[in-house]
Amino acid sequence: MYSNKIKKINNRNDQKGVTLLLSILILSAITAIVFSVAAIALNEVRTSADLAKTEPIIKADEAMAEDGLFNTVRGYSTLPACSASQTQGTVFNGVTVSSCASYYFNSPYAFVMTPSARRDFYLYNPTNQGANPGYTSASITIVAGSTGTVYFCPFAVANCVVTPTSSQTLDVNGTTTWNSPVLDPTIEYQIIVINGVGSTSSYSFTTAPNGLPAGTTTIINQGAKQGVTRKLQVTVPQ
Repeated sequence: MYSNKIKKINNRNDQKGVTLLLSILILSAITAIVFSVAAIALNEVRTSADLAKTEPIIKADEAMAEDGLFNTVRGYSTLPACSASQTQGTVFNGVTVSSCASYYFNSPYAFVMTPSARRDFYLYNPTNQGANPGYTSASITIVAGSTGTVYFCPFAVANCVVTPTSSQTLDVNGTTTWNSPVLDPTIEYQIIVINGVGSTSSYSFTTAPNGLPAGTTTIINQGAKQGVTRKLQVTVPQ
């Protein structure tokens, strides 16, 4: 009789412990759901706020891009180079827009050529093709591969390969670098590289005081307002 009472008491205590454990688990699950929903709601609020701020920033970027595009194509003015420490900043409808343009490749410029391939390079002023190019020196180095030949002449020469001002064969096991004579900064030049038939070769092209003209001008506008930043790029043939 006494042992039966003890068993009943133990069963009641076990039931109370299970009930308490289930209550804790349910509360934990509810708390996790509440926090998850709150986090999602907060993220949606932030996203909506960013979208509301984005529209005027994009409009400002587009307006400044059109202005920069018009002036660049017509030759009225040029934007500062994106490699410079300072970019052109303009406040447009409360949006601060930084504008710059990329006219040149980085120097040295690395390129790879397959067997017998040809590459033509031109030294001119990409910001204003009627202005002086400004180049004072150029050099090409074959870094890996087999052989290649460099042909150099002013831009006015009709066939630089047939009548070059100078030419030089580069060989990874011999002469690896061609150096131009001192360049006249008022003259446009062309440089042609014809790779050898032996193998694919890698080259490095160095020019001063600027890199090679990129062939396209990339106008970059970056607008910022209240912690939101958006970037717009426009590419224009040179």
